[in-house]
Amino acid sequence: MSVDIGNARGAAPERTAADDYRPIDMARVREVLGYPPPFIADKKEPYLGEFVTRFIAHSTFFVLATADETGQLDASPKGDPPGTVRVLDPWTLAIPDRPGNKLADTFENLTRNPAVGLVFFVPGLRETVRVNGNAFVTDDPELLDRLGAEGKPAVLATIVRVREVFSQCGKAVIRAKLWQRDERHLADAVTLGSDFYTMTIAENAGKMARTLGDQVGGLGATVEQLYQRDLY
Repeated sequence: MSVDIGNARGAAPERTAADDYRPIDMARVREVLGYPPPFIADKKEPYLGEFVTRFIAHSTFFVLATADETGQLDASPKGDPPGTVRVLDPWTLAIPDRPGNKLADTFENLTRNPAVGLVFFVPGLRETVRVNGNAFVTDDPELLDRLGAEGKPAVLATIVRVREVFSQCGKAVIRAKLWQRDERHLADAVTLGSDFYTMTIAENAGKMARTLGDQVGGLGATVEQLYQRDLY
């Protein structure tokens, strides 16, 4: 099936390229992949150990995945100075929320389904740490102050009750060359020598014109100002 991505707009048609393929069951998955050795199968722990606690304390970037009551997923990237995510005890994490786009997809999901999945990165380390559990949102003033940055309290906080913790090998980061100087110039290849917001506007011109009006041309400059002024 051939799809004209450049002209694709609106809801998906009745048939898409996904329909050209058939799903397989877990028996077939195991036939292809095999089974993990015992030391990998047993690596999950129900608490945050000393090393994992130190890892999270030095993490500057992580991704938080949530789902609504129907199972529709959302994955939200989070970045902050080291030590911003607090380990309150071996079974509890506290995550600050900073000023953002106000969509609140994560919080919408958490009020319907408490399940969360997190993956933490530390610059320069190939391996990652993953944490799964249940979470809820709080506006406790004392905790928001503890989670503050640049002299400003957190906007809200997410409390995670840890269910399982495990590390992930560095193959994905190595393949991505994530921490290497990018001699491939991938950012330029993505933006064609322009910038993220210019390309976004070009691809969604009609929608952006409707929602932003005369401000659409200055979106990139506005976002850069927000990056400089309103990170915290």
